[in-house]
Amino acid sequence: MAGTSTSVGERQKRALHVLGYLFLRMGQFARARRLFSALTALDPGDVHARCCLAHACIRLEDGEAALHTLTGLAPGDPIPGGDAILHLLLARAHTLSGDDMAAREAVAAFWKARRSGGEEQ
Repeated sequence: MAGTSTSVGERQKRALHVLGYLFLRMGQFARARRLFSALTALDPGDVHARCCLAHACIRLEDGEAALHTLTGLAPGDPIPGGDAILHLLLARAHTLSGDDMAAREAVAAFWKARRSGGEEQ
């Protein structure tokens, strides 16, 4: 059709985020993974979508995919829930990948972020 656009607007992205969140809450982790994979492909800088994708990968016990998704995110990025959430995701992903030392370091960083108020209220 002439004049149609394939770009996704902010309202559509918000709606897809809500749908993905509902998939996560309902235990539909494979569906959530597909949806958040699409959202991160559309906008690799979407930190919220990347964290949700990592969460879905973790729930599907794919630690390597979760680590790949979290690569490049760092404390200080605008992560929903604050830096503490990033450290918990990293700890679980490292555990699933068999890197217990990195998991312990991520848990220590989580507690440090919690004590320093590094999470949003």
